[in-house]
Amino acid sequence: MFSVLVRAGILITNPNIRNMASSTNSKPVRLVLFDVFDTLCTPKLPIHEQYHEEAIRGGLSPESITPQSVRNAFRPAFKKVDAQYPLYGKHSTPSLTPEEWWTRIIYETLREAGASKGELDGKIDAIGPALMSRFESDFGYRNFPETIACLKELKELEVKTSVVSNADPRILKTLDSLQILPLLACSPTLSWDVEAAKPSATIYEKACERCEEKVGEGIIMVGDELKADFHGAASAGIEARLIRRPGEWSDGAVRDAKEELGGVNVVSSLEDIVKEVKQRNATP
Repeated sequence: MFSVLVRAGILITNPNIRNMASSTNSKPVRLVLFDVFDTLCTPKLPIHEQYHEEAIRGGLSPESITPQSVRNAFRPAFKKVDAQYPLYGKHSTPSLTPEEWWTRIIYETLREAGASKGELDGKIDAIGPALMSRFESDFGYRNFPETIACLKELKELEVKTSVVSNADPRILKTLDSLQILPLLACSPTLSWDVEAAKPSATIYEKACERCEEKVGEGIIMVGDELKADFHGAASAGIEARLIRRPGEWSDGAVRDAKEELGGVNVVSSLEDIVKEVKQRNATP
């Protein structure tokens, strides 16, 4: 599904890619914004394996679904529910809570994966909450090795930090469980709250407003998706950094073998962001 070149990290060494160290920006960094998934943290196990594990634990027969059938079903189910209930069903009639919205995702995924309606109808009330609880905790996700150290160092450098995510408020529980939330200087900006999603410039502008900063040089956005994180932030007038860890990506990561990374500022670790901040904020 994803390019072998990306998997091997070869694209990161393309001579046409503008790496962070070559940046000519000189103004001090005031704020660093982060994407969440595959930037600060990543699933401990592939999403489909975790769905399968909780579904079997919740009572579905092992013969009805497999990890691969769940993997094949997840994206179509997600697209179906998202099309029917945009913005997590916030303005649907009747409106849905994030928990109700995700329960529909889980239900449609497992049905498409092979579970019978009769069996699933009797189990979803146990499987849904179990899966949501898992992904709201460090049982479902893990930080990258340098995540906490990066946030702590930026805090010591008196640089503001926050998160920009296409997510609902449940993500706050995940960030808290991973010890990320207490280290952020400003509250996260979520698509649920501002009703705009990456790559729209609006969500980035709202994030800067929330952090009491003006869009422009000295504001950095770090994320792993070329369109949503890099180009989206750049369109808002924010300095963008595309993070691509060699060999580090989850099943849900957005990658394209035809990506054009010429002129893109690419970093391979959050440590590179700290180094840039130290360099640009150093007292003459």
